[in-house]
Amino acid sequence: MTVGLQNAGPFYEWVGAGLTRVVIEGFNNGTVDLSSNSWTYKIGMEGEHLNIYNPNDLNNVKWVSTSEPPKNKPLTWYKALVDTPSGDEPIGLDMLSMGKGQAWLNGEAIGRYWPRISSIYDECPPECNYRGKFFPDKCNTGCGEPTQRWYHVPRSWFRPSGNILVIFEEKGGNPTEIKFSKRRVTDVCALISEDFPPINPESWHKGINGGSKSKATVDLKCPPKTVITGVKFASFGTPTGTCGSYSKGDCHDPNSSSVVEKICLNKNGCTIALSEENFNKD
Repeated sequence: MTVGLQNAGPFYEWVGAGLTRVVIEGFNNGTVDLSSNSWTYKIGMEGEHLNIYNPNDLNNVKWVSTSEPPKNKPLTWYKALVDTPSGDEPIGLDMLSMGKGQAWLNGEAIGRYWPRISSIYDECPPECNYRGKFFPDKCNTGCGEPTQRWYHVPRSWFRPSGNILVIFEEKGGNPTEIKFSKRRVTDVCALISEDFPPINPESWHKGINGGSKSKATVDLKCPPKTVITGVKFASFGTPTGTCGSYSKGDCHDPNSSSVVEKICLNKNGCTIALSEENFNKD
């Protein structure tokens, strides 16, 4: 569980990590401290050694069937049969309600999860500026939000039916709120400038040597089986802002939207060159 150990600061080699004290309470003669006894350990949990996350080895242990799984219980294995989400969008496993652990689908490791909530007392500045003296909290973002919530599950891992989801929870969480989420893309956007170097190294090399320099282009691509149905914003000139909140600048070609619509509407993807044929530099 000790992911991310302290690695700097005064006397950090004396900072405890993992199990640092073991006591047994409840005896008539008081508490027995076993911390100074000789100890051995092995890596991993017994469930991992028995491969109980693998569909072929599930019966290596006796699972307890229940309609109401235990909540907020540390060091607990969970198993559930799940349906394949409909559609063809990318799928993420929503683990916001859980603490820390690992997840498997049909024996495939989804990976470690830890949707730790960042402190609500951190200061997240409205704008990030790294100039001046550096300190670790200078450009905090997402204060009070989970550091990671969704964990990608490839659709190829799902079976038509009888999918087995196995969760090993270390800290304790609420497994009844685990769910699959689908990533549905409804907008695509891009920003590029005239002097942006082409991605193709060969054409870039030719451009440096005075050869046929490739024009800067905007490439838009939609998910499979979808098309571009409208253009919300387009500006050749000096637009400002970020994806989803662009605005026109002092210089703007009024025909920008019509150019993009002509090239892109009703297509799955399109490429728009920043050329004098498409846009008016005046």
